[in-house]
Amino acid sequence: MSKPISNHFELKDVCRNAGLWYVGSFMLEYIKMKEMWSNPDTKSAFIQYIYNEYSGIDDDISGTTTRVNAMIRIIESRKVEDALHLVLAADDRKLGCAESKENAKVTLDMLSSGKLLY
Repeated sequence: MSKPISNHFELKDVCRNAGLWYVGSFMLEYIKMKEMWSNPDTKSAFIQYIYNEYSGIDDDISGTTTRVNAMIRIIESRKVEDALHLVLAADDRKLGCAESKENAKVTLDMLSSGKLLY
């Protein structure tokens, strides 16, 4: 398990490491694919999958690795809802991706209704 996020300021830093737009856009997918990244034997394959599937987000695999590790840390720290609320509260111009807020809202709705567990 990664180092737990202990406070709101640390959560904001971890969200910045992943990219706040990225947190909103991809949190649902990360939760659904937990088996793949939570297993040390398949984590590197998961990172490679994300890098290849969403080519163009990062210039190289190290950027994707940073994003993946930040997302995992949010999930393992049980801070998903808090992170998604940061996405919803973000300035649209700074966020730069309208779909991030839409995806964050869908994920929060699924979590609150019990349709999604992590």
